[in-house]
Amino acid sequence: MTAPPETPATLSLLDALDAQESSDQHWLLSGNNTFTLGRVANTDIMLPYSWVSRKHAMIQREENGRFNLIDLGSSNGTFINGRRIHTPVSLQNGDCIGIGSTRLLFNQETPPARPATPTGPDLDEMTVAFVQKQTITILICDIHDYTKLSETMGDQWVSQLLQHWTGRVSKLVNKHNGIVDKFIGDAVMALWAGPNLQANIHQALKTAIAINTFTSSLGKKIPDLPWPLQIGAALNTGEAMMGNLAQNGNHTVVGDVVNVAFRLESMTNRQEDLDIVMGGDAAMHLLDPETFFKKYSFRVKGKQEEVEAYGCSFSRLSTYLGQNAKLLDTL
Repeated sequence: MTAPPETPATLSLLDALDAQESSDQHWLLSGNNTFTLGRVANTDIMLPYSWVSRKHAMIQREENGRFNLIDLGSSNGTFINGRRIHTPVSLQNGDCIGIGSTRLLFNQETPPARPATPTGPDLDEMTVAFVQKQTITILICDIHDYTKLSETMGDQWVSQLLQHWTGRVSKLVNKHNGIVDKFIGDAVMALWAGPNLQANIHQALKTAIAINTFTSSLGKKIPDLPWPLQIGAALNTGEAMMGNLAQNGNHTVVGDVVNVAFRLESMTNRQEDLDIVMGGDAAMHLLDPETFFKKYSFRVKGKQEEVEAYGCSFSRLSTYLGQNAKLLDTL
């Protein structure tokens, strides 16, 4: 099946009031399906201003040529025509995107055909579902023995610990160009999207190492801890449905790739020297996986056949990342 031709679209910088920037900057939204906006150099549209988050927002192109704007949990929010968005919103020619004091003009002179406006209830009172299939990399990190810790130290103490842990983990995920999808108790679910699967997978692996290092160091900072904290991690790559699928309208991802990632993470509690597990589709993008990682076959809930995976200790993973550091920096 032939892919539909791209419908040209551009972003133009209108102004950045406090920075007094000229308004002759333009970005062509072509060649990719996703374009990140943020203040760091590895974003597609770099806006180097203090009011812009490291990874602030994302523009995604649908197969029909339509573009959607998604806020990535930014501190100052993302606005369209003066209205803050909380779920993905379809862009129209002439829309003004606001990020702090920065304004960007979206231009698409020959937009794709749009469905007729539905009649009935006021659209402002409706939650409109937005769903898009995309290949992503999922990382799950979970604190081992959390229930036992809560019983030993008390819920209030553990709640304060978790608040500290989630705050730091969010920063580590963002530092490695990932997005925190959600925290579930003592676990974090983060994701990486975009066409460079190998780079995404290695960023996720670096994030797992960073989260483990931080979690292990808590014993030195918190003398009341009854034992050193450890995490288990799982990484999986595959297609998922992304959109405002949650009942509260928040952006999230669902699919088999997510379910398997959670099942694989549970295996780290059952095997010695197995701190991180990677699904086979993720492992195929590693550099010489057979040398550094052990191959496993796991029977997981919801799967009739065993799931092929690769795993190792965090120490072994650090060796792999260290020996391939120069090559990985070029991804």
